[in-house]
Amino acid sequence: MKRKGIIILASIVTVIILSYAIYVFTGTQNAKNLMWEYLDEKGYAQTEIQDITVHHSILNTILSYNEWNIKVIYTDEPTSIYSYHMKDGIIVEGGVSGATNKEDLKH
Repeated sequence: MKRKGIIILASIVTVIILSYAIYVFTGTQNAKNLMWEYLDEKGYAQTEIQDITVHHSILNTILSYNEWNIKVIYTDEPTSIYSYHMKDGIIVEGGVSGATNKEDLKH
């Protein structure tokens, strides 16, 4: 009986982990696609974007912060990282970090 309980518990944990992994993967793809649409609406071409990175944080969800954080590096400003986040399916600007002087920021 004890062995059966361990197998059931292991199955439940496996299902939870796989469900979370699928949620993060699909959410990351969705956030990235929304970010591309947002940048396209702002008039940016794909060649003007060096990198888009999406991060998910379960802790942020628990603490009622932004669940999906997006970092964008533009080709003409490789030393600056522009932060965005997704809130209710909408991309919202966050801020800028990096080595570029505030007066020299272009985006």
